[in-house]
Amino acid sequence: MYRDFPEVNTKGEVLIVEDTPASLKLLSDLLGGAGYAVRQAPNGELALWTAQARPPDLILLDVRMPGLDGFEVCRRLKAMPELCQVPVIFLSAQHDTDDKVRGFALGAVDFIAKPFQAEEILARTDAHVRLRHAQLQLAQERVTLERRVTERTAELEQVASTLAREVQIRRANEDLLRLSGQVFEATQDAILITDPQGIIVTSNPAFTRITGFTAQDVRGMDIMRLHAGEADDAACAAMHQGLRSSGCWSGEVQTRRKSGDTYPSHLSATTVHGPDGAVINYIGVFLDISERKAEQHLIDFLSWHDALTGLPNRALVRERFEQQRLAVIRDGQQMVLMCLDLDRFKNINDSHGQAVGDKALQVVARFLTGCVREGETVARQGGDEFQILLQDDALLGRTMALAQAILTGLREELNVGGDRLVLTTSIGIAMCPADGDTFDDLLRHADTALVRAKEMGRDHYAFFTERMGSDIRARLAMQQQLRGAVGRGEFEVHYQPQMCLRSGAMLGAEALLRWNNPVLGKVPPNLFIALAEEYGLITAIGEWVLDTVCAQIRAWQAAGLGSIKVAVNLSGKQFAQDRTVPFVEATLRKYGLDPACLGIEITESTVMGDPDKAVAALTSLKDIGVSISLDDFGTGYSSLGYLKRFPIDVLKIDKSFVDDVTTSSSDAAIALSVISLAHNLHMRVIAEGVETLAQVDFLTEHGCDEMQGYYFSRPLAAEAFTVLLREQGPLCPI
Repeated sequence: MYRDFPEVNTKGEVLIVEDTPASLKLLSDLLGGAGYAVRQAPNGELALWTAQARPPDLILLDVRMPGLDGFEVCRRLKAMPELCQVPVIFLSAQHDTDDKVRGFALGAVDFIAKPFQAEEILARTDAHVRLRHAQLQLAQERVTLERRVTERTAELEQVASTLAREVQIRRANEDLLRLSGQVFEATQDAILITDPQGIIVTSNPAFTRITGFTAQDVRGMDIMRLHAGEADDAACAAMHQGLRSSGCWSGEVQTRRKSGDTYPSHLSATTVHGPDGAVINYIGVFLDISERKAEQHLIDFLSWHDALTGLPNRALVRERFEQQRLAVIRDGQQMVLMCLDLDRFKNINDSHGQAVGDKALQVVARFLTGCVREGETVARQGGDEFQILLQDDALLGRTMALAQAILTGLREELNVGGDRLVLTTSIGIAMCPADGDTFDDLLRHADTALVRAKEMGRDHYAFFTERMGSDIRARLAMQQQLRGAVGRGEFEVHYQPQMCLRSGAMLGAEALLRWNNPVLGKVPPNLFIALAEEYGLITAIGEWVLDTVCAQIRAWQAAGLGSIKVAVNLSGKQFAQDRTVPFVEATLRKYGLDPACLGIEITESTVMGDPDKAVAALTSLKDIGVSISLDDFGTGYSSLGYLKRFPIDVLKIDKSFVDDVTTSSSDAAIALSVISLAHNLHMRVIAEGVETLAQVDFLTEHGCDEMQGYYFSRPLAAEAFTVLLREQGPLCPI
């Protein structure tokens, strides 16, 4: 199954292998709209048939498919001579490091995580298709050049043979000698004739054009003065041996121009014998092969280096590891692999554009290269990931000093094309033989340590430990279960009543997310919410929560239970996206709800990350008619200067202050300050986590407007909360 596109006016042809129709259509529309010819395959068997029918420029291959999975498809593709060079990018909804190592070992060039980001798909597709086109073009040009060299060599050898014959019989055949002279003058390849001692007798015009030496310059010159020096001694010795043994020789030599520059040439040398068998001349015909050598060098360079930064790539790091490993272990040293990942680098691409992002990677590459010593390797894995391979002793003093120097140096502003950027990095470190004997072991364990470094708050380095390995495996298991949890119906929204302290009536509720997984059981929100944010899943989950809450409010209204107001928490990453405000508006419109029925809860850290953007987004929400609550007030930045700019309706007193409000004078002072501040700014106050009558009495006495907590009710599933609404009575027992 595939779609044919005309090859003209397209950027290249991409085969998309994806068993999910929605993802297949999304990728096809995205790449087709960007100018690519797209073919589709919904399973592995059809992908192999489609690729064999006409090799594409790039294959986007889903890892998890029924039948043949992505790994088996990749293995079979790489086993086919006509398809083994086609680049393969794996599409995966998982961030399993073992999957990455296995994929790269099979020959994949990249991984793209789901859910897809359009800019990432286009940027990586453009990069790999351009590199594929460049490789194909260089390979074709290499074949053409090699054919030309072969043909020209045969021609030159024929010319040399003809000239040798002509010299031998020149007195007997003047016409043929004249013809040889014309060839000598007209050929585009350099020709030299020497006497038996190697003194140049004459040269042709092509020799002057190639070397800069005129015929007069070289007449009477020893031919060895054109020799490039010691670097070419072996080739010269082979030529002399060939001329002595067989009278001819052909091969590559280094030749010197008049300017002093040296260049590679292909030389065909022939001995001319007189009637008595004595040597009377030598004829040399040579072809300048500088361009061919340069192109071959570029092909070789791209095979072992990153095209953007010029750093070694993963293959070269692996090669150097294997070369050094045994000697290092024999000497009682450690091979150290550092895996670096730039923190929140995607923000730079989003804010400044891809071009600035690429320049930033080049600046970081130069910075890292300047940090290491001779013999240590800095490599780029791809994206914003780098590696450093070095040797160290058991105390790892050099390793720790290098890691700290990198962290400190990157914290300073970098000048990237006139933009001043501040970058930080997280570093994971593993050692051989302490943490593993193979490069794959080292890479996997360094990646595990890298995850730990990010958990420490980023801008840190961490060493691999076996205990860390089990912790990370648990997190990865949770991450794998978290992907697809919405589709499997594992999430549920519970509702906790919010009570008016003056009337005792229920004024609204806060929507709280719960996750019950068949494998992991009930997972606390403080674990899976942070994980969802880290792995880019929070937006999809947050939108599901908002849609579910609005549908439930509509259902309560349809059942005649009134218009209850529900507050929904918005994560920092969700709040930072431009699509969030339009999504809120569209969801309210979808269910025909009055915006006053919906409240949005945000935290201090959410709005303080980018205050100007926060003001604009909150203002847009207020314009819609949605109320805004600031949660956990007093636990974060507490910037009063910014607080007065935000269009906030409600301040929430954090549970950490409510717990000891009746026994701790400092917590009581904080709670009273929040109440006073909110009322002075014309905001309402909600205290959360209220569990005792003493807390209720204290907060009521000091003017708190609303409360929620176990004293009134635990969060209830929608069915139980519906029963509570039907009772139409206050929950407060006082």
